[in-house]
Amino acid sequence: MRSTKEASGQNLSDSPENSLSVLSVQLKTLLTGYVCKGFLCSVMLLGWFCGQASANIPDNERASLIALYNSTAGANWTNATNWLGESGTEGTWYGVTVKADHVISISLINNNLAGPIPTDLMNLTELQRLNLSTNQLTGSIPSELGNLTELQKLDLSNNHLSGGIPSTLGCLTNLKLLLFNSNQLGGLIPSDLGTLSQATRLDLSGNLLEGAIPSQLGNLGNLQYLGLSDNLLIGGIPVELGKLVNLQRLLLHYNQLTGGIPAELGKLPNLKFLGLSGNQLTGSVPPEFGKLVLLTSLHMDGNQLTGAIPAELGNLVNLQDLQLADNQLTGTIPAELGNLTSLIHLDLHNNQLNGAIPTELGQLTNLQELWLGVNALVQTIPASLGNLCNLHYLDLSWNRLTGTIPSELGKLTHLRYLFLDNNQLSGGVPTSFFALVNLDDSLGLFLSHNDLLCSDLALLAFLNTKQTQTPGEWLLKQGLPSPTNLRVAF
Repeated sequence: MRSTKEASGQNLSDSPENSLSVLSVQLKTLLTGYVCKGFLCSVMLLGWFCGQASANIPDNERASLIALYNSTAGANWTNATNWLGESGTEGTWYGVTVKADHVISISLINNNLAGPIPTDLMNLTELQRLNLSTNQLTGSIPSELGNLTELQKLDLSNNHLSGGIPSTLGCLTNLKLLLFNSNQLGGLIPSDLGTLSQATRLDLSGNLLEGAIPSQLGNLGNLQYLGLSDNLLIGGIPVELGKLVNLQRLLLHYNQLTGGIPAELGKLPNLKFLGLSGNQLTGSVPPEFGKLVLLTSLHMDGNQLTGAIPAELGNLVNLQDLQLADNQLTGTIPAELGNLTSLIHLDLHNNQLNGAIPTELGQLTNLQELWLGVNALVQTIPASLGNLCNLHYLDLSWNRLTGTIPSELGKLTHLRYLFLDNNQLSGGVPTSFFALVNLDDSLGLFLSHNDLLCSDLALLAFLNTKQTQTPGEWLLKQGLPSPTNLRVAF
């Protein structure tokens, strides 16, 4: 009797027809195997994804999510899709991300959450991201959030939170972003925040924080953004902030800071925005700021700064916005400011600057606003200012400028506001002013309290439409002394 092998394979393959049949069967078997394996892989992947959505998170994590829903009026949320679903569905709840059977992210931005943040969130020990920004949260920030040691992002900005910032947040050593801006938080800034060595962004601006800026914030070597503006902070600017070599934006404006500006801030090589406006800072502008070559915005207006404007600021070739207004600066305007060809906004008004307006300012062809009013500038208006083809605002008022108005100013066809009043200008108003058609009607032109003439009736009619006074009144005020009350700069 023949073996099974011989009967089913060896003898059948002796003929070409049978060989083709066997090959066909083997090929079909092979392809079917691949298809089945592919189907199996697809089923396995689908099962994995479904598993993530229906993972069985710990009971206390589920309870924490439900507590958040109940505490913040979940029934009124803008989107509460699948919330309070059966156990195992938490990964499908709107804004919740589950991985490896744990909640790792909650993101409910601008979702109409109202009420306090529940302390139960402390049980979400694997949480990496918590974003409840732009809601109507009230009450205080739970100190228990300091237990969430895996947290990398904590964003509670744009709410109505009050009370203090818990010092326990200093335990969040993995935290990279801490955003509490635009709330009603009070008290002191905890020095413990200086232990958040991984932090790249710390924003506490727009609150009611008091006391001094902790020097420990200078330990945050990875910090790129520090926002403390619009608070009630007092004391000096810590010199330790000069160690934040990765810092790109430093916002300290609109507080009650006093003392001098530390020269150490000039050691921040990556700084692009420095906001010190609206404080009570004294002393001079550090010439070391001329080393901040990446700086695009430098705001120091509204302080009590004295001394001269450092010529070194002319090295800031990337600067677009320089605001030094409302101080007590003296000396001349450095000609080196003419090197700032990226400048869009230059505001030096309401200081005690003297000397002539540098002709080099005519090189700032990207400039849109030039505010030099309320100083003690003398001599003539440089004709080079007519090169500022993008200028919208030009304020030279309340100075001691003499001579005639350069006809070149008529080339500034984008001008909306031109303030030349309260000087000692003389001669006729240039007929080139006919081209200034974009001056704001009734508010765009101030020429009074000089010694100007206008014999061209058509030009006079045009000029009258651009001034606040009754027609021709500005002419009647030529040769008259300036009023004792300074006109507030527009």
